[in-house]
Order: sequence, then C-alpha cells, then structure tokens
Amino acid sequence: MYSIQKASLLAQIPSSTIRYYEKINLIPPIKRNKQEHRTFDDKDIEILNLIRCFRHLGMSIEDIRVSISNINLEYEDMNTKAILFQHKKKLEEQIGILNSYIHEIEEKIVI
Repeated sequence: MYSIQKASLLAQIPSSTIRYYEKINLIPPIKRNKQEHRTFDDKDIEILNLIRCFRHLGMSIEDIRVSISNINLEYEDMNTKAILFQHKKKLEEQIGILNSYIHEIEEKIVI
C-alpha cells in the first residue's frame, strides 16, 4: 500500500491532481486507512499511469473517463491498444479538418 505522496511519485502525477481525479470520479474511490489517509495499491498506480499516458496523448478528461470505465485491467494491453487506435483516428480526423482550413487560408492569401 502506498501513501498519496508515494503514489504521486510512482505515477508522476501531482498529489493535487490525484485528489482532483478522485473528486471528479475519474478514478475509483481510493481506499482509506484508519486515519482516513488515502492508500493506493498497484492497480491504482496502473490506472494513474494510464491516465497520465492518455493525458499526454491529448485525450480529454471525458474521453479518458469513458476509456477507463471500459478497461478490464486483466486485458489492459488489448484494451489500451484499442483505445489508442480510436484516439489516433480522432486525431487524424482533426488533422484533416485543420488541413482543409489551411488550404482555405492559403487560397485567400494568394488572392
């Protein structure tokens, strides 16, 4: 079991962010000890690491919420790949839209 400070170090996420994720129900409720301090196990750290990864890839909190709720940690690698593939498709669509905007701007500049 880990304290929030240790979990923060292991997941490379500030303690305040972990508390925020718990407050907005992005992560499952964290277990507490007799003194009411949060205690994290390895599965909690895995989820925090996954969230950190998704955030670095530009996923929104809401997309992460949906993805986390669909993940069965026993099949995490397979699920993570599917989630990342879906996110990649979304980014490619956004790139297509941005490229069309750039093309329109370039046409207007030439005029």
